[in-house]
Amino acid sequence: MKRNLFTIKSAILILLMWFISSSGIAQKVNPDTLNPDQLNLYMDKAVKMNTAGIVLTAGGIGILVTGLGLLTSYALRIPYDEWDDSVTNSYAFLTLGGMATTIAGATLWAVGGSRKAKAELALKNLTVSPEGSMAVGLGITIRF
Repeated sequence: MKRNLFTIKSAILILLMWFISSSGIAQKVNPDTLNPDQLNLYMDKAVKMNTAGIVLTAGGIGILVTGLGLLTSYALRIPYDEWDDSVTNSYAFLTLGGMATTIAGATLWAVGGSRKAKAELALKNLTVSPEGSMAVGLGITIRF
């Protein structure tokens, strides 16, 4: 009897991709404690993370759709008794790889967007401009 370890391999692959993507996200930085130079660097990293997440998500969706399409067309063309395990496994791994890439990309996209918003808010709090001040000439603006 031929034993198929496809489910174990796929579970290990998915868990491995999840651990790799979540290990980089686990490092927390409080943007309120950073100086403006560090905050700009933090903002640049957040934008890069957001962009990488968008690219990974789009690529993962493309890989996922391709794998599903190939697997479906193979399953519809050839009877189940004549399936080649190497072909079906390769299409299934392509589909699972697309799923894992999409999930990792969506996670990076969300985390990058959140970090970007926090950095923008912290940068906005650092810039003090006396807009709307009623003082003429030299004055003091008090903010609470």
